[in-house]
Amino acid sequence: MASPSSPLRGRCLCGAVAYELDPPIASATHCHCESCRRAHSAAFVTWARVGAAQLRVTGGVEHVARYTSSPGAHRSFCGTCGSQLFMRYDAEPAEVYVTLGSLTTPPDRAPERHVSFEERVAWFPFRDDLPKHRAKSREPAR
Repeated sequence: MASPSSPLRGRCLCGAVAYELDPPIASATHCHCESCRRAHSAAFVTWARVGAAQLRVTGGVEHVARYTSSPGAHRSFCGTCGSQLFMRYDAEPAEVYVTLGSLTTPPDRAPERHVSFEERVAWFPFRDDLPKHRAKSREPAR
């Protein structure tokens, strides 16, 4: 894990977009919702939630594209290579979600739960001991 005082750094695949975020990460969560799975073409995506003021795009801001994937949910990605980077919700203006996989430095915390687990893909076996929740709630998934 990273030092709690050092900025965490990340970038897109092609390097056109670079960013820093100041620790601490408030939470880290594996999301299994269909929107995240389709946006990332993956079984799930891991998000780090931080305060919006903690995130700085340090290079290539002109390459950051934005897509409203559902009402009030905005995904930001590199317009050159397509790497998914950030997500913001209108209902949470003071927070931003950053893809943990886009970090180039170790995060200061590990993922602590699964959300929208009821939407998980059937072909990936989950054998970890992390709590598995329904939707974005703390309600246990079945």
